[in-house]
Amino acid sequence: MNKKQLIFLILVFLLALTLRLYKINSPLADWHSWRQADTASISRNFIKEGFSPLYPKFDSFYALNSYGDKNVNRYFFAEFPLYNIMAHPLYLFFGVKESLLRLLSAFFSSASAIALFFLVKKYSSRLTAYLSALFWAIIPFNVYYGRVTMADPLHVFLSILALLLTTVWLEKKTLSSLIPAGITLALAILTKPYGIVLGLPIVVLLLTSWGKELKKNWFWVLVFGFLSLTPYLLWKWHIDHYPEGQFGTVWLFNSTNIRFTGAFFRWIIFERINKLILGGGGFVLFFIGLVCPKSKKEWLFYLSWLTALAIFITVIASGNVTHDYYQLPLVPILAILAAKGVEFTLKIGQGLLRKTFNFGMVISLTAMMLAFGWFEIRGFYQINNPAIVEAGQFVDQNLPQEARVIAPYNWDPAFLYQTNRWGWPEITESIEEMIKKGATHYVSVNYDEKTKEVMKQYSIVEENERFVVVELTEKF
Repeated sequence: MNKKQLIFLILVFLLALTLRLYKINSPLADWHSWRQADTASISRNFIKEGFSPLYPKFDSFYALNSYGDKNVNRYFFAEFPLYNIMAHPLYLFFGVKESLLRLLSAFFSSASAIALFFLVKKYSSRLTAYLSALFWAIIPFNVYYGRVTMADPLHVFLSILALLLTTVWLEKKTLSSLIPAGITLALAILTKPYGIVLGLPIVVLLLTSWGKELKKNWFWVLVFGFLSLTPYLLWKWHIDHYPEGQFGTVWLFNSTNIRFTGAFFRWIIFERINKLILGGGGFVLFFIGLVCPKSKKEWLFYLSWLTALAIFITVIASGNVTHDYYQLPLVPILAILAAKGVEFTLKIGQGLLRKTFNFGMVISLTAMMLAFGWFEIRGFYQINNPAIVEAGQFVDQNLPQEARVIAPYNWDPAFLYQTNRWGWPEITESIEEMIKKGATHYVSVNYDEKTKEVMKQYSIVEENERFVVVELTEKF
């Protein structure tokens, strides 16, 4: 690596990190706060209850699926808590601060730009590698999701790194290069099981890199597969003993029968990829990059990577339509192909006038991507309901640590998280029955009929126009 590349990588990392520091101290009440709160609660409970990575716990006694409220241990087995394990030393040394989790995500998201640069340089020109890293750093959708308290930024980093290390292994054909590639892919799958779709581009790389030599190296391919898949299979075997701590995932596939409908393509292609991620302008560059000339190996690798993610989106149809952050793994390949589009546009055409026009078009499309992309995601940073933060602070400062809180918020655990107490994110049955199960307080930011009924029957600790806190120990 020469000095020019080193300076660029340092600058692009600092640029990416700086952008992701925007509102780094925001409470967990912004876009997708429910998922952020679940993940953050695991790290907090590692401090409150002791470090137990094989048995991660969140704040709710309610089960994550049809097992009702039979989750007395508060298990949370959505994915292996690698992200929380990495965050644990930060919490130990600096205290429980959500900004530390955001900073950890920002670091891995920024580091992804560097990994992407080296990966793209293996298959494309240096210009494409530079532009891919730059686009990754500045795409507004990627900036927001590069500082959330979720495992997704870590997963994408590991995915890019796994493809890079696999490429290195296929070049060197050594055990010392195979092991880190297999372990990194295993970690990517552990953080998000759908990382298994990376098997498709890896198979393509095996075929295009080794060709007829593949038969001679079948044993090492098996070793690679063993390293990559065994950790997740062991984790899955472990968590299947605790179904109450796992999300019900059947609905993610096609519960609404939306797959391959007009609405499916509109949401995924037009609303998400076109508007939300690439802001219109980047979408044009992406298509240019998709169809522009490439070497056979380059074309097969990028196409197989894009196809693998298209398979994931198609299989997990309802999940991808419901949750926009599910499309975060798409951003690296979208950035690469948009970069290819820029390179192709700048190189075609002859004469100063034509080249000047093409350059102006690239600048305009990039500016459109950033401006419209920011317009789409700027609301993500807003605190959706500041009252849950205020109510949570009151509870945390005034109620005993052993209090068990009912914090109804349409099943959103973000409100319960703000209280820093264990409890329930919704009223699951009669108040009397929930008191028998340990509920000591009721806190609400909504003066609905249920809240008014509770206020009539039990003593009020605090009541104002923003929230109410009710003690459930003595009924009138």
